[in-house]
Amino acid sequence: MIRELSNKIIYNDFISKVVLTDDETNVLNMLILKYSIIKISQEINMSDRNVSRIIKDLKEKYYIYKKIEIARLEIFKS
Repeated sequence: MIRELSNKIIYNDFISKVVLTDDETNVLNMLILKYSIIKISQEINMSDRNVSRIIKDLKEKYYIYKKIEIARLEIFKS
């Protein structure tokens, strides 16, 4: 997920189509910068568990976004 979102075009498309909270946006940006969970939790004053939960939520949102985009491309292929 993070490797794919490091691409600026995919990142901008994802951000524009998915509703993210401020915390999710902050965590995503730090993940792209390759921060560890511990460093992220220290930077935004949040527990490691909450950061892990946010990462899990981001992954779910990304996979839903990806499924929708693939389905959209399949419609245009036909």
